[in-house]
Order: sequence, then C-alpha cells, then structure tokens
Amino acid sequence: MKHFADTGLIVGLLTRNDPYHAWAARQFRAYAPFHVCEAVLVEAASFFPDPTLVLRLVERGDLILDDTFSLEVELASVLALTAKYADRPMDLADACLVRMMELTDRCKLWTVDRADFSAYRRHGKKLIPCVFPPD
Repeated sequence: MKHFADTGLIVGLLTRNDPYHAWAARQFRAYAPFHVCEAVLVEAASFFPDPTLVLRLVERGDLILDDTFSLEVELASVLALTAKYADRPMDLADACLVRMMELTDRCKLWTVDRADFSAYRRHGKKLIPCVFPPD
C-alpha cells in the first residue's frame, strides 16, 4: 500500500499551533514515509518563509518524491481533472494527487481537506481512499 500526503498533513506536522498538528504528528509516526509530487512540496513550502523544514522531511525520508508521476507526461490528465472540477476549483497539487492515485491501485491519501477529497473521484467514479483527522 502506497501512502500519499496532501499539503495539510505536512503543514500540520511542521506548525506547532496548527489545529491538526497532533493528528499529523501521530500520522507521520505511524505511517511515514509518504509519497508526494513536486506540486505538493511547493504548496507546503509556500506556507513557510524558508523551505528548509519541508525539504528536511524529504532528506530524512519521511516524504518521498514519487518517481512514478511526471507532470510532463500526465499533463493532459491533470488538465482534464482541473476542468472537471473547475466549480470547486481544483488546485494543481490536488489534481496531481488525484492523478497519482489513479496510477496506483493500492493507495491511501492523508489529508485535512475533507470537503474536496470527498468530492473528487479516481477514474471519474471511484472514491479516493483517504484518512482524515477526526471531526
């Protein structure tokens, strides 16, 4: 089973006063490493004045840049997803994660974004298997 991380999990882990910090820390202790794409790393790093904290997670192996996903190769599929979910709207990191999960049969996504990831579908109809923080 491949574990994927959305931006909120990473930001929650690295921000002590984040409402999801304790949950995110427990998830990292129990389930890391998490696979990500560059779009998720960039989005997570944008929450901090310095990207070092996010990059250190990659350096120590808690986050893995997934080499099975290339935005260049998957651009048409990612564009189709952003068009399909334009009413939300779907950001690049979310579109990449949905596509990554379409390319991986056995997988699960850790995210704080319940509203969007409850609406998104793999291959147009399958629920995205997610782990959300408790309500």
